[in-house]
Amino acid sequence: MNEIRILIICLFICSCSQKTQRPNQESVIGEIVDNFPVITKEAPHQVLVFGSFHFDMATDGSDVKEAKKMDVLSKENKIQLETIIDRLKKYNPTKIAIEWKPELQERRDNQYQKYVAGDFELPRNETFQVGFRLAKILGHQKLYCIDNRPPMPEAIGEIDDIEKFADSLGQSEAFHSYDEENRRFIEYTSNIQNEYGLLDVIKLYNSETYTKRTKQLWTTGMVNLGVYHDYAGTDLTGYWFERNTRIFANAANLVEQEQERILIIYGAAHKWILDELFDSSPEFQLIQFNNL
Repeated sequence: MNEIRILIICLFICSCSQKTQRPNQESVIGEIVDNFPVITKEAPHQVLVFGSFHFDMATDGSDVKEAKKMDVLSKENKIQLETIIDRLKKYNPTKIAIEWKPELQERRDNQYQKYVAGDFELPRNETFQVGFRLAKILGHQKLYCIDNRPPMPEAIGEIDDIEKFADSLGQSEAFHSYDEENRRFIEYTSNIQNEYGLLDVIKLYNSETYTKRTKQLWTTGMVNLGVYHDYAGTDLTGYWFERNTRIFANAANLVEQEQERILIIYGAAHKWILDELFDSSPEFQLIQFNNL
């Protein structure tokens, strides 16, 4: 009988002990989180990634036919282009970065100086219609070429027939699983250029909805090609990260003063990954065009 009483007392003590330990355990976890060495400094610089379709029909490398491309220099779109530039003026960038390789820096510098002097007619490309015009209004001395194109993955280059390759690995279904969705995406983004004005299309390309959808292109379909083999599809996705990480580093290293506001004018397909990289940097506060 005494043994039973002792056992009951021990169980009661253990139960009380567990109850009193829970708050202590929670406080310990809270303490661990509170003391975790996060970087808490206020970002000294700002960056805005302005995502755009390529204005220049002649040099646009997409598969979309020219007939479906927007005339950015139509009477109505010229007015909307002024609105876009006016909104970017509110951001007041200290530096403007553009989608050209550094090897072309001298050529772009010469063109910009001629434009400022009134001796250069601006081509349709967004670099000129947005970048050059804004830079001149703000009194900038130059724009900065930050593009980079690393070598394509060897595994992709070694594939002669991508359909036969996918079929040989039994991966055709996974490879084509989002073909219909991707066609809808391409057709939609092509058709809206005929149905809406320049400002509305630009606002779409700089929206969270578009950012998420372009991100999905890299995590569906192609990424499955070569899994458990040569990983051709994943290497292509890795190539996109590599290219954009280089672009990010080029832009981030433009910092020369205590507070920079960098504007990056780039094809909208790059925006999601550049946004993520800059948002992860303690040096930059990410600004969105649609919030201006």
